[in-house]
Amino acid sequence: MRLSINRTRLLAATVTLVVAGGIGVAAAGASAPVPSNATQKGMGVGEYGMTQGYFNGRTVSFTYDKGFFCDRRVPSAATSGCEAGANFKVAPAMNYDPLYILVPLGFSVPTMNMECPDALACVDHPGTIDLSRLEPALKGLYPQLTAAQLTGALKNAATPGHEHFITTANAGKPEWWDVKVIGVTSKAEWDTINAHRSFAFLNQQVTKQLTTPIIPTNLFLYFSVN
Repeated sequence: MRLSINRTRLLAATVTLVVAGGIGVAAAGASAPVPSNATQKGMGVGEYGMTQGYFNGRTVSFTYDKGFFCDRRVPSAATSGCEAGANFKVAPAMNYDPLYILVPLGFSVPTMNMECPDALACVDHPGTIDLSRLEPALKGLYPQLTAAQLTGALKNAATPGHEHFITTANAGKPEWWDVKVIGVTSKAEWDTINAHRSFAFLNQQVTKQLTTPIIPTNLFLYFSVN
């Protein structure tokens, strides 16, 4: 279930998107920017809502009531201030746990089959993120873009569609979650991982190199697990 006061922020129809299975990049000349969902760089709009995620083989609900945090000590060209490929330097709290997001690369997943789909910003998630540090790994997904177009687009890319995996419920108490990204290039592997609903299994696939390595970010989300 996905509930949010601002849940229906679709990208404007006039924006030309190149979507390579989870990574949405606005092509050169697009007339409307991707919403950042930030009040200022590094601080998200505070919303109340829910998403779902996977924990120990089952589906659980996340309840959000605070906007995202991105450590501004990490340089980011995204309007949200969020960066993939570089770890945070200062966390928003002393205690936090990891949140792993699984992103499809090179294939599409139907909107209704993904918890946080492309072109929609899930509650308290950033709408944009700087992916330029990952450019070498993403070049093959965008043969239709020139190097200059890809570099420019990745600096303020739409947050890719994804699923959530956690390793603890933190006794149902709200806390900050350190976002880590894992990409998968095979639809069959995507289906297998999501069928297990477990980070333990996902981590096995990472170890077997059936996914990308775990990619750090400077992004934190705040929610409780039910």
